[in-house]
Amino acid sequence: MKENNFSRTLTKRNSLYLGLSSMIGAGLFYNLAPTSKISSYSSILGLLLASTLAFANASSSAQLASLYPQTGGTYLYANKVLGKLPGNIAGIVFILGKTVSCVAIALTLGNYISPIYGKELGVGLSVIVFLIGYKGITKTAALARWFVLIVISILAFFCIAILMTPSTNIAIPLLEGFSVSNLFLSAAVWFFAFTGYSRLATYGEEIKNPETIIPSSILTGLGITVIIYLFVNWLSLAIIGPEVVANSNAPLLVAMDVSVMSDFSFLIVFASTIATASVFLALLPAISRIYVAMSRDGILPNMFSKIHNKNNSAYVSELFVLLTVVVGIYTINITNAINLSAFFILIYYSLTNLSVINLEKNQKLYPVSIAYYGLLMCMVLGFSLVLI
Repeated sequence: MKENNFSRTLTKRNSLYLGLSSMIGAGLFYNLAPTSKISSYSSILGLLLASTLAFANASSSAQLASLYPQTGGTYLYANKVLGKLPGNIAGIVFILGKTVSCVAIALTLGNYISPIYGKELGVGLSVIVFLIGYKGITKTAALARWFVLIVISILAFFCIAILMTPSTNIAIPLLEGFSVSNLFLSAAVWFFAFTGYSRLATYGEEIKNPETIIPSSILTGLGITVIIYLFVNWLSLAIIGPEVVANSNAPLLVAMDVSVMSDFSFLIVFASTIATASVFLALLPAISRIYVAMSRDGILPNMFSKIHNKNNSAYVSELFVLLTVVVGIYTINITNAINLSAFFILIYYSLTNLSVINLEKNQKLYPVSIAYYGLLMCMVLGFSLVLI
C-alpha cells in the first residue's frame, strides 16, 4: 500500500453498522429539548420535515459516492462537478461543521453522565476515540456494530417502559405550538441529528464495491434511524410533555425516571454514553478524511495526507482534529454548537445537491427533483438558523 492511499477493507455489513452508528447518537438523546422549546408537541413535525431533507440529501450523496468512490465526500464531488472554489467551500464547511458536531457530542455525553464534570468527560471520550481510530477504520466498524446493537436494544426497552406507564398519553396534540417559522426552525435543529448518513461517502476509498454498497447502506441506515427517532421522541413527549422536556439537558433520562421502569434509568445513561461514543467513532476519522483529501490537492499541508502503513489510519489528521475538538469543548456551549454545526452542514449539503443537479442525465440514479428539493430545503433551514 502506498503511504498516502487507503486500502478497501469495509464490507457491506460493517458499512451499514458504521452508517447506523453515525446517526443513532447524540441528537437522539438531546435534540428533543431545544426543539420542544421552539415548537412544543409539533417538534415531531419538525422531525418529520428534517427526515425528508435527510433522505433527499442522502440520495444525492449516494449518487455522487457511486460515481466518485474516493476519499473526500462533497469536497471531492463539488471539485469534480462544480469546480475548485465550490469544492474548497464544501471542504471548509464540513471541517468546521463536523468539528463543532464533535464538540456537541462530547458535551451531550457529559450532561448525561455528570453535568459538573461534563467537559472533562468529553475530553476523555475524545482521546479514547482518537486511540481507537488510530488502529484503523476496520477496528472502528467492528466496535460500532456492537454499539449499535446495544443502543437499539436499550431503546426498545425504553419504548416498552413508556408504553407500560399508565400516565402515558400516546395521542399527543401534534399541532400544539405549530407555526411555519417554528416548523422550519425545529427542523433545522433536528437536521443535526441526521447528518451522519453521508459518513460512508467520506470513506469511499475504503469500501469494497463502493458503487453498490454506499447507496444501499446510506439509504437503509437512514430509514432505520428515522423510525427509531420517531418512536423514541413521540413516546418521550407522550409521558412528560414538552414543558418538562424543554428544560432538560437529558430528556430521555427524565422520561425514563417517571416510567414504571424508573429503576432502570441507568440504562439510558449507559445508552447515551454508548451512542455518543458510537457517533464519535465514525465522525472524528471522517473529518480527518477531508483533511487528507484537501492535503492531497495542496490546499492543506502535506503532513495531513499521511496514512499509517500498518493501521490504515490518517493518524496525523486525526490527532489535529482531536486537538481542535478539545479547544471547542471549553469554548462553545451545546446549543450553540448544534445550531452552528447544522448551519455549516446545510451549506455542505446545498453543494451536494447542486452537484447532482449538474450531473449528466445518464449519471443520475434518482429523479433530479429530489436534489432540487434538497437544495431548496437546505437554503430555507439555513435561513431559519440565521434568524434565531
